Amino acid sequence: MDSSKISQILRISKMYYELNMSQIQIAEKEGISKSNVSRLLKSAMDMGLIEVRVKESVLSYGDLEKELIERFPLRRAVIVPDLVGNRQVLLQDVCGALAEDLPRFLKDQSILGVHWGNTLAVLAKLLPSIKRQGISVIQLSGGFSRAVYESGALDILKSFVDSVHGTGYQIPAPAMVDQAFIADAIKQDHQIDQILDMAKHCDTAVFSVGNLERPSVLYEMGLITEENYRIIKEKGGIGDCCSHFINKNGEILDPEMDKRVIAAPLDVIKKIPNKLLVAVGKEKAEVIKAALIGGLVDSLYIDAPTAEEIIRIS
Repeated sequence: MDSSKISQILRISKMYYELNMSQIQIAEKEGISKSNVSRLLKSAMDMGLIEVRVKESVLSYGDLEKELIERFPLRRAVIVPDLVGNRQVLLQDVCGALAEDLPRFLKDQSILGVHWGNTLAVLAKLLPSIKRQGISVIQLSGGFSRAVYESGALDILKSFVDSVHGTGYQIPAPAMVDQAFIADAIKQDHQIDQILDMAKHCDTAVFSVGNLERPSVLYEMGLITEENYRIIKEKGGIGDCCSHFINKNGEILDPEMDKRVIAAPLDVIKKIPNKLLVAVGKEKAEVIKAALIGGLVDSLYIDAPTAEEIIRIS
């Protein structure tokens, strides 16, 4: 398609979407038929020259958000409606809400900590270009897999780095190893030690939580076994936050098991000024609630059914 035709498509699109002109008015101005205007608008959509987004924010969940903030040590709760009953669409909508808010939390010369997983992979694709200077982006836990499974941890890190035009720091290790002494040795590596030290000065953290539903990402990565599952459940574990298994109070489930984790310690994460948790699905209500009780969340981004479930079980 030649440049003159593209210019006409853009011109018509601006008149229709930005100037609110009718298709008849545009047709008269352009000297073409109304059907041609309609066809060119469709071409603009097909070519990706225009985007139409449904703003569900007009549906207010103010009372529900207020109740969450009153019950838990939260500063902000963003609740997104489930309008079409599709899990993937809902996940994109919730992640989109966080992506839209992210710039408000980021300042020049700051440190941004990110985790990985299925939810963060969706979020990473929705990140806007954020014009900041000198932002360092660190992984909050190791992301290497010991099985034939791709966690996407590095791709997620790169997406955040590209979004903020910053510098990325990867933890080149799995999130959990077999023995505590192995974890201690790995943490002594200069690169990993540097990142874990940076976590102590982190300004903003973005992460999700995982419940014990199988198959989980940690299981697929070969980091925990069926026996681990049994032990975790017997001890009252309900899920993980940044690779740390937690109990119903948002505390470390098993200190000895946690020594095997290669990640920023949970007490370090808790001290980060802006902790942004994004999660979707009522099956995660219990572990989200635990993270809230444990003071691991400042800003919560979830769907309405999950928010209602959290209130119901509280």
